[in-house]
Amino acid sequence: MAYAPAPGAPISGAYPVDLVVTDERDINRLWGIPVAGVLVRMFLAIPHFVVLSILGIGLQLWILVGWIWILAYGQVPAIAVTLLTEVIHRGSRVAGYTVGLLPGEYPPLEPGAPGPTDVRIHLESLAINRLWGIPFLGFPVRILVTIPHLVVLAFLAVGVVLVHLVLWIPILSTGRYPGWAASFFGAVFRFGVRVQAYLLLLPVPYPPLSFD
Repeated sequence: MAYAPAPGAPISGAYPVDLVVTDERDINRLWGIPVAGVLVRMFLAIPHFVVLSILGIGLQLWILVGWIWILAYGQVPAIAVTLLTEVIHRGSRVAGYTVGLLPGEYPPLEPGAPGPTDVRIHLESLAINRLWGIPFLGFPVRILVTIPHLVVLAFLAVGVVLVHLVLWIPILSTGRYPGWAASFFGAVFRFGVRVQAYLLLLPVPYPPLSFD
């Protein structure tokens, strides 16, 4: 039976981790004030950062002892999938609201609720190769093999800064969020959550080096 912690299973043959951004484009012009708009949203998102820090404790426990279950059963436990999915989902919602400055309502605090970004994860199985459970090896190896993705993410981070240099102009002048910016941030966040899901030992394939 498929395990789908987030709604919206991908089409057949698609990567099991996907992300969509809001199609809303109207946005208050005040959010376009350079630097101030992002800083204010960062301040407003403090409750989410607190929740993420609490979830981080569970994440550390998973990294420390998750290998035991993987080695013993060749599976990622469902409770870990729920935790990791919430970490990824909430992190993307906060990133969309703050870094992406995406339009839409303040992202809700309850688990799994959609926000400016919506992560969709559909796992056909919880099975994972036991070799990933080898202590002090599974996580480092996954980091090593995703170096090309991490390099791409570093370049994308530069692109995010460049976008913010001009993003305020259409927001301030028109009160509309430009479609090209939404597409760009959607691609960046989608790429990032796929890498994150793989690094956290979710039972997903090696992430593609593409933005589709």
